[in-house]
Amino acid sequence: MTEGDLPSNWNIVVTCQQGGQRAVRRALHPLVRLRRAGFRNVLVGRVDDVQAFLAGVAELLEHRPGLRASLGKVLPVERTFAVDVPRFQEQLAEEAAVLVDRLVGLSFHVRVERRGHKGIINTQATELALGESLYGALTARGCNPTVTFTDPDVVVAVELIGEVAGLELLTRATRQQFPFVRVN
Repeated sequence: MTEGDLPSNWNIVVTCQQGGQRAVRRALHPLVRLRRAGFRNVLVGRVDDVQAFLAGVAELLEHRPGLRASLGKVLPVERTFAVDVPRFQEQLAEEAAVLVDRLVGLSFHVRVERRGHKGIINTQATELALGESLYGALTARGCNPTVTFTDPDVVVAVELIGEVAGLELLTRATRQQFPFVRVN
C-alpha cells in the first residue's frame, strides 16, 4: 500500500446517489482520484488545492447538469485522524481544540455523519459532546458563543468513515458559493 492509499490520506469526501458512483468517479476524474471508502456510495480522495477542486466541481455541474442526479454531496476535510473508538468523543474534542480560535465571534453548530460503529458511537451524543467542548473552550477564552441551527456562520462537520474521522469548519460563504458542499 502506498502513502496515497492510506485510509487517512484524504481531504475530500464525495457521496453519490444510489447507482451514481461510476458516473461521479468518471466525471470528477480530471479533478481528483476518488477511491471507495468502504461504505456504499461514499468515496474519498486527496487534492492539493481544495478551493480549486470545489470550483472545478461547480464548473462541471454547470456544464453537465445531469451530473447532479448522481452526485450527493462534496465535503472538504481539514483534519483526519485514526479513531480510537472507546475514547472517540475525547479524541474528537482534542482534534477540534486547534480550531477553536477560528470560531471566536461566530455562530456555529456541530454535525456528525457516522458510517460504521452502529450501536457503539452515538451520533447525537457525539454532536452534543463536541458542541459542549467547543462552547466551553470559547467561554474559557472570554467569548460569548452562539449556537444556532439556522444558517450558522460555521458548521463544525465531522465525517466518521469506519476507522478514520475527518473534521472541517464549513463556513457560510463556502456553503453558499458551492451548494453541493453541505452536511445532512
